[in-house]
Amino acid sequence: MGKKRKESVGAKPLAQDSDTGYLFFHMPDAKYGEFCQWFPSVFTVSKAEISKLVGCDSDETDPDGSITFNCAEQFMMYCKAARFVDTGHQAEILATSSPRNQKLLGRKTVGFTHDEWDPVKSKVVEAGNMAKFTQNKHLGRKLLATGDRILVEAASKDRVWGIGYNENRAMDFQRHWGENLLGKALMATREQLRRDELRKQRGDWWVEED
Repeated sequence: MGKKRKESVGAKPLAQDSDTGYLFFHMPDAKYGEFCQWFPSVFTVSKAEISKLVGCDSDETDPDGSITFNCAEQFMMYCKAARFVDTGHQAEILATSSPRNQKLLGRKTVGFTHDEWDPVKSKVVEAGNMAKFTQNKHLGRKLLATGDRILVEAASKDRVWGIGYNENRAMDFQRHWGENLLGKALMATREQLRRDELRKQRGDWWVEED
């Protein structure tokens, strides 16, 4: 017998609820909760990468090394505080394991302005999700298994990262959806994972992209 071909991690699709082409998620303990920023997922990011993302030194006193986060929300809120050099809230965000508290602390970032945060926020969330889904292989497989579905955060109170509607009302008000930035960040992450997987299969993993 010939060698058994290794199956791609993204080859097996998730069971779907409908044929609309959309996959809705929201809270971490609900269906598809793995895609929520609050879902428990330990990963590590270098301080150098964080500094590059936020456009300033994330830790002036100790710029080397890396930081381990317990979820994507903690990473996002830490970067938010770092963008405004709010070292006090950076420390508090790292000190709590509660995603809810991390979010509340992030909202208290001293000196926050949308003009400064908006240009980097999506890149920050994409970077956090890349770390989350590459360092937690089982989660990466689940993200790849969504195929080409459009990922939608069905958050009724968030029209920036979500669509502003829960799943039950989403399709009835599709024309009025919010930005769904988290869904878009997840789909960008999924596409990067696919490219990485393809390069591995082709044996050209060392090739740098333009």
